[in-house]
Amino acid sequence: MNQFYNPVAVSFGAASAEAFADLFNKRYPDIKRVLLLTRGAGVEKSDCLQSVMNILSLKETTLIEVTLNNPNVADILKLKREIGPLDYELIVAIGGGSVMDAAKVLSALQNKTYQTVAEVREAITSERYREEPYFTPWIGIPTTSGTGSEVTCWATVWDEEYGSKYSVTDERLYASATLILPELTVTMPLRLSVATALDALCHATEAYWSVHTNAITRVYSLQAIERIQRTLPLLIEQPENLVWREQLSLASLLAGLAFSNTRTTACHSISYPLTMLYGIDHGIAASLTLASIMRHNLDALIEPEKLMQAFGAANVDEVDNFIRSIYDIYGVSSRLSQYGATVEGIRNIVSLSYTKGRMDNNPVEILPEELERILVSLL
Repeated sequence: MNQFYNPVAVSFGAASAEAFADLFNKRYPDIKRVLLLTRGAGVEKSDCLQSVMNILSLKETTLIEVTLNNPNVADILKLKREIGPLDYELIVAIGGGSVMDAAKVLSALQNKTYQTVAEVREAITSERYREEPYFTPWIGIPTTSGTGSEVTCWATVWDEEYGSKYSVTDERLYASATLILPELTVTMPLRLSVATALDALCHATEAYWSVHTNAITRVYSLQAIERIQRTLPLLIEQPENLVWREQLSLASLLAGLAFSNTRTTACHSISYPLTMLYGIDHGIAASLTLASIMRHNLDALIEPEKLMQAFGAANVDEVDNFIRSIYDIYGVSSRLSQYGATVEGIRNIVSLSYTKGRMDNNPVEILPEELERILVSLL
């Protein structure tokens, strides 16, 4: 079924910042109290953000730095306590996927008070937040180019104590609007730039073959893959090159739009325990199995030649070579053993890899013994 839906108003590039400010004023003329979440390091002082900050200076704006990676249930409780009784009417999130995930969770849980981590965990796993009649609107301004969180309606929350990963999801968690400024990504550390680009590459590829794929999402997917395939190998030469940063930011947006309608599949499902157990950067963890899962799914792909062409490849082996070349260029290990994984640990990874809503989106079933063979081959 070729239907596509995404309600986020997208503004792209510094030239659109003034128009974005006008949109803000038109949509929220009566908003008084704003919760501003940032990645820290004074990002809100960036020149390209001044039109937005000028508007926020006219509001009762409370700024909180969210300097965390992969927010967990304890982080959410800490943020709720830090915010306290503030009755915010809008959230503006300036940062990477973790900051925007926090914004979504705070949108969904604003009207509840929690005393313990267990209460936060229960609120998320029971999905009681979906009973709320109203979610606080939020606006996303990404400072990385990879998560696509600014155009999706779910947030990831980790639970280190229980070794689990949860999703807070509801269509009301789509951002009201997003302003994408490639200038904000220039200062990203190179490894983070690579990891987020690989994340976007996986978003696009998995959206292409998801059981929910359609003709519209596949167009977005192919465009995203082509841009990453062309640009990512060049970034090491000039990390500050704004033209290349623009291409990666656009690729991330396109990939985000694609998987906002399909969700991700096996690669992401497998990546969660790799990140949780071994601390592998999320985008790298997802990409480690991309070629293997592509090979597994090959007979189920729609127009596989178009997917190969987007990768600049003739077959899956060449896709694998491309990904490995990125690892080599940027000094990223492609072997699970280098991250501490062992043959004995593989079965634990397999047992944690079957995330509902992710693994079952894969077009071809992956049996545990098949996944074990794939992971052992990557040691």
